[in-house]
Amino acid sequence: MKDLLDEMRVRNKDLLQYEFIDPSASQDENTRNKVYEALQKQGLQYTSIRLQGKGSQSELIVWPGAIITYRGKSLPVQLLKSQLRATDAETVNRSLNNLEYELASAIRQITSTHRPKVAFLEGQGELAKIAVQDLTDALGEQYDVSRVRINGQVDALSDKFDGAKYRVNKYDALIIAKPDSAFSEKDQFVIDQFVMNGGKVLWAVDAMDPHLDSLRTNQFSMATPLDLGIDQLLFAYGVRINKDLLLDKQCAPIQLYTRPYGDQPRLETLPFPFEPLVLAHGMHPIVNNIDAVHLKLASSMDTIGLDSAHSTILLTTSRYSRILRNPVRVSLAVVGMDLDLDRNNNPFRPVAVLTQGKFKSAFADRLAMPDSVLKAVGFRTWSPRTAQVFVSDGDAIANPVDLAKGTYYPLGYEKAARAKVFGNREFFVNAMNYLLDDKSLISIRARSIRLHQLDPMRIETDRTAIQAANVVLPILLGLLGGGAFHLLRKRRYARKG
Repeated sequence: MKDLLDEMRVRNKDLLQYEFIDPSASQDENTRNKVYEALQKQGLQYTSIRLQGKGSQSELIVWPGAIITYRGKSLPVQLLKSQLRATDAETVNRSLNNLEYELASAIRQITSTHRPKVAFLEGQGELAKIAVQDLTDALGEQYDVSRVRINGQVDALSDKFDGAKYRVNKYDALIIAKPDSAFSEKDQFVIDQFVMNGGKVLWAVDAMDPHLDSLRTNQFSMATPLDLGIDQLLFAYGVRINKDLLLDKQCAPIQLYTRPYGDQPRLETLPFPFEPLVLAHGMHPIVNNIDAVHLKLASSMDTIGLDSAHSTILLTTSRYSRILRNPVRVSLAVVGMDLDLDRNNNPFRPVAVLTQGKFKSAFADRLAMPDSVLKAVGFRTWSPRTAQVFVSDGDAIANPVDLAKGTYYPLGYEKAARAKVFGNREFFVNAMNYLLDDKSLISIRARSIRLHQLDPMRIETDRTAIQAANVVLPILLGLLGGGAFHLLRKRRYARKG
């Protein structure tokens, strides 16, 4: 930590000052408790570490965090990133990998004067505000986040100023989160011109309608294609989301009432192959060092070759996945079936793609309008260099919601574990950082440090031998080396004499 801060101070030591404190330094318990309480109010959390010695155990309270202060503002940074189901070694390794990113991100957040504008799109049945509130809060730490509705208005996402050749976007990025009804031709045109003027878009859309009401009532449903009217738009941007659903052996669990136990049905937690847990494809900064991303009823994707843009696959299913073609029978009974995914499979199907470069308008050569009208509107045929991210599942961006209590859970929350487990939030935050050209920041996250943990069982059983080897062996090697050097030197000068 100190070495990292010293490196940050190399360019200008006057811009960064730091001080290390030990909250447990006081011998008085009341004083320590007051310090602990003050740190918790500022947003830091302590960690309890169990130290195991030979025949004894002890517990140590540590505060692995920092408080950054700038011009009267303070921002807490939790440096130890604990994770459910992860070992202590994995937690430490993850925290070390993210240490520089967490500090740099916090410093940028508290010192930044310009905040890019991000908007969630409304009007086509997209996710409600509470369903994306966790991501909104996460993005709100770095960007100004709002919601926008097009309604066929050309000026909804951009403005045309007098004398200007092209339109100027009102927002830096647009998020389209799980629409369930078709986009009008006018709305598609507005989105297209937003992209043509350099706007970034994050798409999280479904290709199939699973008819969940029927699934909840009858334990099964027939998923049918969802016509959003944007297939041609996505095709122009180098992506096709197929009308199918994916099964994956690597999947999230669901809770179901199964055969009765006594006179009561039994609630069991079983893997549900229609909810894949997808992992990074390669080491791209968006997906590096994040947990598996949880999808629900996702579709496969294809990339379309474009001369002026290129695609990067970010997330894929596992080796043991299968494509189910339209129409698809979605049944809860799949939890008890042998799907034979070891042999009958379609491995590593893309479910998230980044496309970047120059895009040609999906409306080029399609508009039957005079050139004077197109010029007045500010129509643009080619975009400058820009980027878009496509995810073939709208639920991936939705945080769980408890409508009865009017509250929501973190994005990536697992109901069975009652904790945040999956990397959905990190994926979408990273994607937005990348789209908005925070490449210097996100490149830090791509760095990887691998710690090699000692075998704890061997340390306990061979403690004496290891101690002897580390204490006695270096001394013996030093003596042998010195003796050999003395003999060689003696023989050399004996020949000369």
